[in-house]
Amino acid sequence: MLSTKSPFTTCLSLIFIFPIIATAQPDFAKVEKPRAWSFPRDHGKHAEYQVEWWYFTGNLQAANGRRFGYELTFFRQAFAPTILSRTSQWAFREAYMAHFAITDINNKTFRYEQKSARGTLNLAGADSASLSVHLGGWYARQKNFEMVGKNQIQLRAASDFGQIELNLAPAKPPVFHGDRGLLPNSKIPGDAAYYYSLTSLKTTGYLTVAGKSLEVRGLSWMDHEFFTPHLASAGIGWNWLSLHLSDSTEVMLAFLRRAGGFEAMDLSGTFIDQQGFTRHLTKSDFVLTPTSWWISPKSGGKYPMAWNVKYLEYDLRLTTPVEDQEFDARRSTGNIYWEGYVEAVGKKGDRAIRGKGYLEMTGYTQ
Repeated sequence: MLSTKSPFTTCLSLIFIFPIIATAQPDFAKVEKPRAWSFPRDHGKHAEYQVEWWYFTGNLQAANGRRFGYELTFFRQAFAPTILSRTSQWAFREAYMAHFAITDINNKTFRYEQKSARGTLNLAGADSASLSVHLGGWYARQKNFEMVGKNQIQLRAASDFGQIELNLAPAKPPVFHGDRGLLPNSKIPGDAAYYYSLTSLKTTGYLTVAGKSLEVRGLSWMDHEFFTPHLASAGIGWNWLSLHLSDSTEVMLAFLRRAGGFEAMDLSGTFIDQQGFTRHLTKSDFVLTPTSWWISPKSGGKYPMAWNVKYLEYDLRLTTPVEDQEFDARRSTGNIYWEGYVEAVGKKGDRAIRGKGYLEMTGYTQ
């Protein structure tokens, strides 16, 4: 989900994602100063901003050892800053898009679906008081489960290729990227995004593939961003990486790429320690170096498939067990991107480290 975050924010270039955004609307709120965050309210919708998304990815395993990855993302795009005065029940001020994908590691398959709907007549929508967003029968909502713990997030999505019904329990507090959750995209006032994550979501539930329901468990990651976009940008895409490591730390690393090549415009990240304390990472703190490539037979996009990842004391080798995790989202968000299950092996100093996570890459197709 697209998500990258830094002084450029992963999806801050929504201008690349949503072609329906021709210009930023002057009456929408701008991201101009750090926010006084309040939960559960800030898990919900922020209607005063033009663009928003809730992004979930996770690495799961069944009792029989089968491994899976999943993605479930909801995008909100507003067309007017206030409710329009129209009599038709079909009138709407915002549209919703959603992406759902399952990666079956053992069978090396990647299947996905996308949906779009107007935010009216209960076709799609989001609550402003807490996390509750849906499009058709797909949803993400926060609930208090008296029997299994409080403040879990419930996810559900189903398609002809599979289904997820998952409960996500936060093991660490929200992580605020950049300056207390504010990530500038440029020096232009208001050209920024509010961005936080729930990086350590203990996940249990059921995943269905090929008509067979499997009990699964693992770890998930949630990103939530909202902003009003600007057109000024020299970037063509971004790379975003989230990892859960065997020493109970997490990391997000990202960079926006310049038009005309692989050169990174800016790099940013966040390191989360075992207790949930964070350290902001700048371009002097980490290096991402591609070491091998895969060419999509469908789009012709050339994607880096293996990376050397270095940050702080960590030296990792990043690979994926399934190369084709390309998502053609031109029917919804208007782009083609690669997002999928990745694995990491390496060291922290002299100590062996392993990890799993998700990698997103956009702007690699013409």
